[in-house]
Amino acid sequence: MKRFFISKHPTFGSYKNPVAHKIEQSPYYFWWLALTLNKEYLALCAGASDCTKVEDSPLKQVFADFGEVRCDGDKYKAFANWWRRKANDTETMGEYLFSEPVAATKVMLVDDAEAAKQSADDVSSLLISIPKNLTRKQIDKALDNIFRKELSFERGRQTRNPARSNARYSLTKPAKAESLKSAFDIIEAEREALAIGKKLSNVQLADKVGLKVEISEATRAEQDGLAEYEIYLLSTTVSRKKKLAKTAIANAAKGIFP
Repeated sequence: MKRFFISKHPTFGSYKNPVAHKIEQSPYYFWWLALTLNKEYLALCAGASDCTKVEDSPLKQVFADFGEVRCDGDKYKAFANWWRRKANDTETMGEYLFSEPVAATKVMLVDDAEAAKQSADDVSSLLISIPKNLTRKQIDKALDNIFRKELSFERGRQTRNPARSNARYSLTKPAKAESLKSAFDIIEAEREALAIGKKLSNVQLADKVGLKVEISEATRAEQDGLAEYEIYLLSTTVSRKKKLAKTAIANAAKGIFP
């Protein structure tokens, strides 16, 4: 059964050789990536057998749900394998964590008490009682009134608003994948440099990941020291993106993103 995701779900091209740019179009990839960069979460993965000793906390629940995320090789293959891993008999990890609950997909007559109880308890369904002695006009009018009160038929942006999600885990707000990508590219470039004893400036980091800033013609005309202004913009942009990535990495271990 095809599942619905409020935010864009990843596509892979090929599971054996996943296409990086396809995966990077989904914010769920960066959620997983944030966990792979969270030291506290990785420590829990390394000592999974001692998980029972960890006090109850959001971190322990996230580990119970997301499981092992460590990877040493190709991170895109690792993500593809993790996303497709079985969470239970009927769902993959991606479906289990991020897809909307399976709901009834057709209008049908409820003809027994047990089905009526299930429909009444199901927040995604609407149970309506219609007396058979009413006219079609009366029924249509009553249904219109109920629909106006109980249902909202929305299109476009609202249907993709994470705030409306009923998934186990959903984004705290809409997030552009390209913004997340540049933020995590910067963080990873900085970590790689530090690992070999180099400290890169914000401008050097921007150059390494190919980050550019757009300056309008009007602003260009107003700036005497354009080069200095461009350096200032690059530096502040990198600082902002660093903060985004670091916050996302910390939040991922709490079960929230970004």
